[in-house]
Amino acid sequence: MNARILILATVFAAALLVPASVPADIHIRNDDDHGLCRGDDVSIDFDDDSIVFTDEESEETVEITQRGDLFINGKGVRLSRSDRGLAKDYYATLDAIVEEAKSIGLQGAKVGVKGAALGLKAAVGVLLLLSPSYDTDDLEEDLEEDEEELERVASKLERRAERLERRADKLERMHEDLRDRIDALDELGWF
Repeated sequence: MNARILILATVFAAALLVPASVPADIHIRNDDDHGLCRGDDVSIDFDDDSIVFTDEESEETVEITQRGDLFINGKGVRLSRSDRGLAKDYYATLDAIVEEAKSIGLQGAKVGVKGAALGLKAAVGVLLLLSPSYDTDDLEEDLEEDEEELERVASKLERRAERLERRADKLERMHEDLRDRIDALDELGWF
């Protein structure tokens, strides 16, 4: 019977570890309360040293380069020094947010796997309670240290996510500033 339980536990754990696919670009669906762009369906692609926003309905594009250059539908837009600086900062902020979000997501997945393993360990522990040499105190002791470590890591991730949220709020303000300061962006109606 123990071999059968081990096989079932292994199959269960393997099913939990199947990774979800991750898209190569970001796709934004805005709602009335939140979002960078005013359009309903805007994609963001990272190409080399630029970020390209594409309105899916009109197929119009806005490209912002790492150097602060701005292109609308492939045509360069002349910017003042301060507007170029804002575009450059916008690129850097969005790029940093995406990288941090990927990192947090990866760490979150690892915490999820560890949590699933802890759950599996608890389930196996419950079965071990059938043994006269193993009691609830043993189970509690076995799980407690793992649970505390998991809680510490999850707390760190929560703090990172809160900092990321503040950066996203800053990015949203920068986006609005770009739109307000650069008429060509405001005229698009979706950026």
